[in-house]
Amino acid sequence: MNLVMLDERLDGRVAVLTLNRPDATNAIDDDMALAIVGAVAKITASPRVEAVLLTGAGRVFCSGGDVGVFKAALSSGDDGELARLLDRLATGIHGALEALVNAGPLLIAAVNGPATGAGLGFVCACDFAYARPAATLRPGFSKLGLSPDTGTTQFLPRIVGARKALELLIRGDAITPEAATALGIYSEVIEADDAAFIDTVLERIKPLIASGRAACETRRLIRQTMAPGLHEQLAAEQASLVALASSPLVTGRLKKALGL
Repeated sequence: MNLVMLDERLDGRVAVLTLNRPDATNAIDDDMALAIVGAVAKITASPRVEAVLLTGAGRVFCSGGDVGVFKAALSSGDDGELARLLDRLATGIHGALEALVNAGPLLIAAVNGPATGAGLGFVCACDFAYARPAATLRPGFSKLGLSPDTGTTQFLPRIVGARKALELLIRGDAITPEAATALGIYSEVIEADDAAFIDTVLERIKPLIASGRAACETRRLIRQTMAPGLHEQLAAEQASLVALASSPLVTGRLKKALGL
């Protein structure tokens, strides 16, 4: 099965990139991260693409890192396995995120369902986000005793402000689509199912790409004002995540949270 599906729409001006592990709630593992990087390479090779629409197959946008591999690491009997796993996964997921963000075209999230953990990071990394009514956002990190990854600390404060971002990430509570819209995370909540949702989002994109490459250049100029750079912030997130995962207190909390 293709873990990432790539489809060109609007005369090749929009590339629809679909996370395609619906049976695993589109959780990101090593293979999916590599598939995203490969898909982005194809997108950047096409000069016609002016926007990338990121969505998920099935009823979930992305549930973050693969909980199944977390459980396996925690059950292995090796105290260092979880930290090594998270370090490897973060390397792959962060590489995929950087590839998407740095590709050049406008990045649009079509959030078809709940987005958790790294899924939230991908939503916040996009330039615009449209959601279905069931697309609840869940930071999730703090409830597991972990710090955020996937650029969440880079992008969320720039959308909602530093204080609100800190509150959302520390509390870790679910954010309803209505609240996410009020905070500016979502541009709009669209009541439509499956293909109709994507078609509606594509209609919303048309005015955004009307100016052609000027939209991409404007995006680039705004993005380069963000400091520190994304690469450095992702590295800091990864180091913090791995350090926490090396703590017996954190692994104990994770085991309890995952029912082990």
